Amino acid sequence: MHSACLAPSALAGPAGSRLGAGRRAFSGPAVAYQSTRRSVQQLGEQAQEQAGCRRPQVPTASAAAAPPQLQQTAGSPSPPAEAAEQAQPSSSSFDWFDHWFPVAFVKDIPDGQPYGFRLLDQPIVIWKDGEGRYRCLRDACPHRLVPLSDGRIAPNGELQCPYHGWQFKGCGTCTLMPQGGDPTAPRAVATAYQCAVKQGLVWVKLKPAPKDGSEPDTSGIRTLPELDDPDWLAFGDMWRDISYDWATLIENTIDAGHVPFTHHGSISKRQSSGIYDDMKVLERREYGFKGVWPTGPRKGGLGAQHTLFQGPVLMRHTIDAYDARGFANITAVYGVPVAPGRCRAIVRQPFRFKNKLIPLLFKLSPAFLGHLGNNNVLDEDNIFLHMQEEESARRGMGVKPVSQVYYMPAASDAYVSGFRTWLANVAGGGPWGPMDTSYLQRAGPRLSEEQLLDHYHAHTKRCSICQTALQYIRLARAAAAVVGLAAVFVGAAAVVAQWAATGAPLPAWQAFTQGTAAAGVAAVAAQPRLQSLAAVCGAVAAVTLLVWRWCQQTIPRFYQGERPFARNRVKGEFAP
Repeated sequence: MHSACLAPSALAGPAGSRLGAGRRAFSGPAVAYQSTRRSVQQLGEQAQEQAGCRRPQVPTASAAAAPPQLQQTAGSPSPPAEAAEQAQPSSSSFDWFDHWFPVAFVKDIPDGQPYGFRLLDQPIVIWKDGEGRYRCLRDACPHRLVPLSDGRIAPNGELQCPYHGWQFKGCGTCTLMPQGGDPTAPRAVATAYQCAVKQGLVWVKLKPAPKDGSEPDTSGIRTLPELDDPDWLAFGDMWRDISYDWATLIENTIDAGHVPFTHHGSISKRQSSGIYDDMKVLERREYGFKGVWPTGPRKGGLGAQHTLFQGPVLMRHTIDAYDARGFANITAVYGVPVAPGRCRAIVRQPFRFKNKLIPLLFKLSPAFLGHLGNNNVLDEDNIFLHMQEEESARRGMGVKPVSQVYYMPAASDAYVSGFRTWLANVAGGGPWGPMDTSYLQRAGPRLSEEQLLDHYHAHTKRCSICQTALQYIRLARAAAAVVGLAAVFVGAAAVVAQWAATGAPLPAWQAFTQGTAAAGVAAVAAQPRLQSLAAVCGAVAAVTLLVWRWCQQTIPRFYQGERPFARNRVKGEFAP
């Protein structure tokens, strides 16, 4: 996936403890990975304290950690990625739980239904309360630990547990115990996380929500400033749950060199592979890195492409051809870490056009068609990236420098090197630690092609746009079948009735069977009423047949993708 691909921290407390405790520390050429995981009970206690639901406890001194040592790179042309400087060992205090992550588009979270999700391998539930605000709790009732996401939203907007009916406010306070007990008891408080809405997305930070119920500090949310500009058109919003790691997703989306080959025949072609020698990383800092490809995609046909990675969640490519070609485009991908070996990709593709009629045409385009097309594009590298991840882990990705795992001699690999350097040097190797053999055990066995190409559970089931479209297309298919059959039946019945009344069928039939087709047509044409009725019924039947056929071909795309074969060999292409 790439800018052209999609069509028009760790559990930490106040002092910086990190996700992944119980795992051994890594040092040497790779990042020194400090394992200091806090238990779920500790997180719950901190949330209760912040929400005003229990007395504060004194943090231990062992939670202190030093800030990371950062690498900075000037804006000279990047050398081949194989020779690029690798991250030095560091004791990172990067707190994965202290960052905002987008979870879902607002339109995909039903107003009257809890929305369960897994973020950084932690179960969460999101819902809209009685005040119209989105709230987030840990998806476990403190009573018997069943998922609150299986419950319901009470009439007052509180979240009710499905098991025994306990109810909770957005701050986690328990307000109802139908079987008896003290709802104000400290252990009755559910863990509440920070939750906010920005640019049509619901964001979550796995830190305790403000105890006074106020809005949390959202200054760290990685938004797209262009979406706040009315000259820009919000377009191409979609998401998909993917069966490979968030780091694999980011590494794939920043890689421009794969597009003409992986996506040949869909949104690119091998012949458009251009020159990458001028691709360079301009800056490496704690936030991530900036880069530029002056030539740009399609052999320079679109102009320079600027790339920005804002860790740990956002990758964006920008092509500004506004003056030269009348448009500018951003492809932004949010990589949301779900669990080892699983992530959610949230894609946004805003445009800016000189011609103000073009945005109107974009708005008329059904959004579900874009979702179907983007799912097909994601299918094109989904299978081999899932398999690549296993091989990378077996070869020590994260334990060794990336240059010892990948052989990357070209300038087109500069961004991959820059991302992996940031991941090792600043982010402690990732939310799950280095990608080693223990990572494979946590990620689980490799999935089948049918599982990897599953569109329904990975997208359609929880996408409001695709669910609505699927329902209407099913209705259209049924309606087309009924109307088409009715048109054939009514037309045939009218013909028989008129022939019987006029005595005309025999000459027409004899003309067809004993004479010529032209004579038969002339005999039928001699009856104006029959001609008009036959024409109308025939037209209706033909149109409904086309509608039915389109529906029949489109519906399976909501459920399952197709495996790319021979790398999308296009019609008429015989060369490998």
